[in-house]
Amino acid sequence: MTEQQFGELLALGHEKRGLEFKGPGKRTDRAFFALVVRAILGMANRQDGGVVVIGVADDGAALGPTGLALEQLDTWTHDATGVRFQSKDCILLRVDEFDEVPVLCKQDYPQTLRKGACYVRARRKPETSEIPAQAEMRELIDLATSKRLRKTLGMLRDAGVDLSATAPLGDVELFDQQIKDLL
Repeated sequence: MTEQQFGELLALGHEKRGLEFKGPGKRTDRAFFALVVRAILGMANRQDGGVVVIGVADDGAALGPTGLALEQLDTWTHDATGVRFQSKDCILLRVDEFDEVPVLCKQDYPQTLRKGACYVRARRKPETSEIPAQAEMRELIDLATSKRLRKTLGMLRDAGVDLSATAPLGDVELFDQQIKDLL
């Protein structure tokens, strides 16, 4: 990501469903890392995933690229993408959506993570939380169902099944067939 693209993210002035900001912190700080993991889990459970940016303070009024100190920056692995903006170093974590089934939390961390919980990005407010309402649950189920259907159709095609012949007739075709039977 270029400095200009990063500046455009900050210019939004707020988080979005696919974008979450975290202040600076070390990967080795368990409490801070639990917050980052929670954000990652929420992004993984949404269509197209999302981005978690570390090193941007959100005071509620404005976003500020505080950056990470060198001792914080050095704790993040090569999987993280570094971004330099206005001489400040930030970390950008790109999160892909889940492959087949929604991602559940594997372990507890007091007041932040609950083992077995399913975290999502809420619709009403761009934050990561356990599934807050049926709209988010439906969205997650629909995404998982679509993925499974695509996989099943691919397996059927690979097995040589002609799927075009099994397509249901539309209203016009059904009407024409009924008329033909009457004549």
